[in-house]
Amino acid sequence: MNKFKISLLLVAFATATFAQKTIPESAAFALDGNIETLKVAAGGILLVGTSKGLTAIEAHKNVSIYDYNALGKINPTEMSIMDNLPYAVLTRGYSKVILNYFTGIEVFTPAKNDMAAVFSVHPDFSNQKIYMLGSNKLGYCFGVFDMNTLQNEGMINFSDKKTMGAYIDVTKYYESDGKLFVRTEKGIVCIDKKSFKIDWTYSDLEKTFPYIKVLADAANGLYFVTESDINKSYLHKIDPAGNRTTQKPVKLEANTHEMTFTSNGLLLRMMDTKNSYFQMYNTQTAESIWEKPTDIKGSIFQTIKTDTFYVYASNDGLINSLDLATGKTQLKKEIKTGAWFKNVILLENDLLFYITSTNMGIANLKTGEYEKEPVKFKKATNLITAFDAKNDRFVVSSGTELFFVSKDGTATKILDLDFKEDETPTKIEFRTSGILIGAKQTNILIDYNGKQIYESYYKAPGQSLAAKIALGALTVDLAQQSVGQNMAGNNKDANQSAGAASGMAGEFSKKFSATKETKDFLYVLTKLEEGVGLVKLNKDTGEKLAELLLKDKKPEYEVDELFGVLYFKKDKKEIVSFDLR
Repeated sequence: MNKFKISLLLVAFATATFAQKTIPESAAFALDGNIETLKVAAGGILLVGTSKGLTAIEAHKNVSIYDYNALGKINPTEMSIMDNLPYAVLTRGYSKVILNYFTGIEVFTPAKNDMAAVFSVHPDFSNQKIYMLGSNKLGYCFGVFDMNTLQNEGMINFSDKKTMGAYIDVTKYYESDGKLFVRTEKGIVCIDKKSFKIDWTYSDLEKTFPYIKVLADAANGLYFVTESDINKSYLHKIDPAGNRTTQKPVKLEANTHEMTFTSNGLLLRMMDTKNSYFQMYNTQTAESIWEKPTDIKGSIFQTIKTDTFYVYASNDGLINSLDLATGKTQLKKEIKTGAWFKNVILLENDLLFYITSTNMGIANLKTGEYEKEPVKFKKATNLITAFDAKNDRFVVSSGTELFFVSKDGTATKILDLDFKEDETPTKIEFRTSGILIGAKQTNILIDYNGKQIYESYYKAPGQSLAAKIALGALTVDLAQQSVGQNMAGNNKDANQSAGAASGMAGEFSKKFSATKETKDFLYVLTKLEEGVGLVKLNKDTGEKLAELLLKDKKPEYEVDELFGVLYFKKDKKEIVSFDLR
């Protein structure tokens, strides 16, 4: 009797344990049309383009929240989502309709704003505006709209053929010091951002020259425009009335890649097919100040301007800095690091941290020496960097090795990395429990002393499938960006997030409050006993918590990583969701 009871208890326990390890379908959505495209939008929304229109599904809900069928079939190329804004842009030919994707309400249509076409849409978070380049009954136009309401606040028409020509560049505009600049067939138009009125029109640019740079100091009436077709390059100095102040454009050594004001004048960084050039120009006369341009071999990977010097790292593996007063290099011999920089960060006391494809180190820009002997990588497969603010150091993965690097140049090798299936680390995430280093199939957690806590690996079901998912990942770009922001103390770009548009901050904040439960898990695509699926792992322990079976050899799905939902295309008219929290 007792043995029988114990057996029943063991069976019940095993059954309960198995149930806990399987993630069931949480909801099913039957759609009217065939599924054409799936896009996850910030705030817990899945947008589904079908042969009938657009359907929106909210995370962890069991019914769709709206259908928008005004445009009919939505193809994958016809739907885009504006970064950090709750807007979906639906494009049909030269027409664009903008929806609030939380509600499905049209917030912009060309017809309601007297526009015949919209070619490009550009958000301006600092001023809470959205700009659109398009056309109306008068010709090409440029509109400004309130970011929160999409109400039209102004429209500029480029109808003066005599000064502007027959067309404008409808793909982009240039911005500098409170002014917007639109390229026309004949030249360029300067628009004041505050009043959204034309300040001046300049009509003496070569219409066939495609490369343009613009820099303004409006308070002092300084406007500079460079143009180039690679073979010929010119600098135009323009006054507040739109007139060139020199008898003819100033000829340049090469195409301008960067323009910046310094206390010594206007600094231009130029490049031809082989070399880079630096030259300083007088802001009043546009005459060159340095005796001759500084010529640097190869292209430039990065430049950093200080009060008195201009630091550069060339892609040929050369580091030096220019004296802004003379154009002379600070070091007689450039610091030779080896080619192909991956990261360059200016530290305190004229120290420079760099990573190339072969080595890394910290160089002294005053002496030209290394603070410590550079570390040579035994093999670099994918270089990623992140800054460990807690310990004031860099964490560097070469793909085959992991290092801690302090600001004095001391590099400590923590461990060798040998990810299976020819994978290489693509993410570095700092957690309370340690530092997570991982890729799609393999993840390693180490503590802050460099001791390995765990390593997990799950075989990929196939390269094409594994490439679709990267849950819990801190991408390489974001990791590298965070390093630069931390070291420069500049968080302006980082703060331009979903809450940047003040009128929508509350809605975004409410939606994102639901995401905190997903940050502690990893999901890895692999082959389970019954087919392709996902395993759910605890990031801090590596423990396998659950499985999700998709029952499809080539599953089509999208994942809302922040809200912990997987949407699986079960058939051509049905989507099922899985709760990953």
